[in-house]
Amino acid sequence: MVNELKKQDKRIRYLEKEIIELQGHSYQKQKVKNNYNDHSILDIPYYKQKKFRSVKISHREINNNYINFPLVASPPGTFGAVSNMPSNSGSILGISSQIPNRTTEFDGLVLKWGKGLPSFSTPDGNYSFRVRGRILADYGASFSSRFPQQNISRTILRAARLGVQGRARNLSWVLEGDFSSNTLQLMSAFATWTDKTAGLLSEYTIGNKFSERGFDGSTGSSDTVFLNRDIVANLLVPMMGWYGLGGAYKIYGKNWHIATQISGDQVNSTNNTNNVRDDLTYLLRAHYIPFKDKVSLIHLGFWGFYEDSKPTQNFTQNVNLLNYTDNAFNFQVRPTAPLSHSLSGGVELFGIWKSFWALFEFGLRKLSLRRTYSSYPNYALWAGKSGSEEALSVQGGVFLTGETPNYFAHSGVWAAPRVLHPVTQGGLGAWEVSLRYDRASVSRSLGSSNASTVTLGVNWYFLNYARFMFNFTHANVLNTHGLYIGYNSGNTLGGRMSITF
Repeated sequence: MVNELKKQDKRIRYLEKEIIELQGHSYQKQKVKNNYNDHSILDIPYYKQKKFRSVKISHREINNNYINFPLVASPPGTFGAVSNMPSNSGSILGISSQIPNRTTEFDGLVLKWGKGLPSFSTPDGNYSFRVRGRILADYGASFSSRFPQQNISRTILRAARLGVQGRARNLSWVLEGDFSSNTLQLMSAFATWTDKTAGLLSEYTIGNKFSERGFDGSTGSSDTVFLNRDIVANLLVPMMGWYGLGGAYKIYGKNWHIATQISGDQVNSTNNTNNVRDDLTYLLRAHYIPFKDKVSLIHLGFWGFYEDSKPTQNFTQNVNLLNYTDNAFNFQVRPTAPLSHSLSGGVELFGIWKSFWALFEFGLRKLSLRRTYSSYPNYALWAGKSGSEEALSVQGGVFLTGETPNYFAHSGVWAAPRVLHPVTQGGLGAWEVSLRYDRASVSRSLGSSNASTVTLGVNWYFLNYARFMFNFTHANVLNTHGLYIGYNSGNTLGGRMSITF
């Protein structure tokens, strides 16, 4: 024990001396001369003529993936084009470790600094643990509506999440809660077993999990390009919501993936206190990359779901058109009536060329109402009838600072970008400009309402895991039911401070 303490003391004194020399901006690689058998590495970056070097203190070098600045844009669809896993995903065995990050390795423990806080793992990646979360603080000012109640200015917390995730070989897990409404809501709470099916990576998941449904609809709130997801994602939502408690299976190929899920109501559902069966929802999504080279990529995708609603489930929708700070200006789909079942599906077309990207999404949903009695006024006019919804979104953008669009090809969604010139290294960060057009309508049996929006967005990623977002949205809507009936238009200026760790 005494000998070990002496060795540790000697090591600490030596490292302190090295750090003092580095703080003087010394540009010489330091060689370790010690008398103890140490196979650990301490990776220390320091500044020299706007470049970063790495001093590795060890008898043998293990870490060969240290990041130097400035970075060079990676080809689209590669792991070097993103800085971390998608925010609504857990770690994927053999995939998470391929995303390059700043790392420190010491005495067999690997610390990765991809999102501000470190993740802890063994060198082989079989065991890992990290704290995760996101803070999304929004401001919005709406104006020009003919209804004064819709012209408001306010701030909200879009998300305030804190959670943990871990891995023990093939078994991984995520537990995460959200405090944004000043009450705790359980979000992700699932366990995944990773294995191989016919030689292909596959996942078996049980728990409360975010569902895959379209390109924007499968992306976490902290990774979307705009303040709101597109109208395809927001309108064509099953009654269970964005999360479902059940089981999921995914299989991944070299340039494709298929995701299936069977879910009941999410864990936060009010149905938890009632002795009534869940809504039962079956979901499917797949994507395929038919073409990819060093500067371009094409993504094709399709998705669908079928839901069998419980007898007490009433259908009604209020879809936000401006941003989350204005709940009054929305697309109102009626009637309020018991839903029997619905079937929905859609397609995705996405492409990248250098720093440019474009996305097209289209989706349909057919709903069937129950014939059972309802106390709602005029329900007899809709009992047993069917209706449909359709939505379309066209959007595109460009990184003005040369970054590769932050497309995570493994599952076909947005992830965190890899900023080439972060402000902490004296750069300007990453600047992205984007434009989106959305349109939605419902059939005559559901009120013949329709809506459209145009959104201009500017995103400044000053770090890989932190950004400021600015949106201007103009919306037109025709509501035939609800509080604000008739044609209306409005505008909003919105902003967000987003940190994901």
